[in-house]
Amino acid sequence: MLMTKRPDAMVYAVALGGLIIIGVVTTAIINVVKNNQSAPTDIRAKAGVVNTLKLTGTVDSVDETAGTISVLDVQFSSESRSGKPVNYGTWTVTPPRTFSLMTAVPGAKISFTVNSDSFDVVSKQVIAANVTILQK
Repeated sequence: MLMTKRPDAMVYAVALGGLIIIGVVTTAIINVVKNNQSAPTDIRAKAGVVNTLKLTGTVDSVDETAGTISVLDVQFSSESRSGKPVNYGTWTVTPPRTFSLMTAVPGAKISFTVNSDSFDVVSKQVIAANVTILQK
């Protein structure tokens, strides 16, 4: 009587474990690639929608003649950025006509909402759709 040798159960267990590990690694790689590709799209989508860019800063001075506010330490607010805040320096902000320049005293923390098309990065000037005094 000839006996045929059957594969050991351990071989099946090792093969199954290998397939599971390959599946987990493949899924992790796909997720990393997918997240890296979607990040720039999300930023452009936020910038393209009117009134979604919100910035904060500290009032340096007010030019009532020109109707502008000089704002120090300008950075994107938490709802308009992902990651850590970045200081973009001093910007000239033109508030809407409904905003009273008298309320923007030097040292006050302000938040302003801008239209993406009014954002001039080269000259660091922006026309605000809304300005809010956060702290005096």
